[in-house]
Amino acid sequence: MVADEVTVGCYPRDDVLWVKDGKVREGSATILTRQPDGTLKPAGEITLGNLSVLHPDVAVGGEFVIELRARFESEIFERRVTFVASGDETRNVFVSAVGPGGHAEPKAGLLRRTRYSGFEFGVLVMAATTEQGTRMSDRSGPLVEHGPGDGVAAAPAA
Repeated sequence: MVADEVTVGCYPRDDVLWVKDGKVREGSATILTRQPDGTLKPAGEITLGNLSVLHPDVAVGGEFVIELRARFESEIFERRVTFVASGDETRNVFVSAVGPGGHAEPKAGLLRRTRYSGFEFGVLVMAATTEQGTRMSDRSGPLVEHGPGDGVAAAPAA
């Protein structure tokens, strides 16, 4: 296997502005890399609003897992997504997110910046593949429409 760099960033991107409706929006993603003995080793964490990018140490063909957790008011959303490093960040870009979904509000105000209601939190992953996320290609706009098996799942609140 050839060592390569996987890129993991927070989603939604920094151009998403949530409406000021007083609702609780929290999210975190824990990255775990599969070790040769099969165990998972923590490789970092991203939280909502964190604009940093992580580069977990994964070789091409290697597996890593991202555990997504989000809270929207009293609802808890969780999902565990498995990725395989591909080394091709030009074609393999995926979003995997959790939450009830977000939608654009009509533009208003001086700067006419788009604001979003609802909630969606997740990760944007480059140079890896998965069957549990939405492939990013020829899409515009800051939020991705998710279908029933595209990486959005709800867990009952504990």
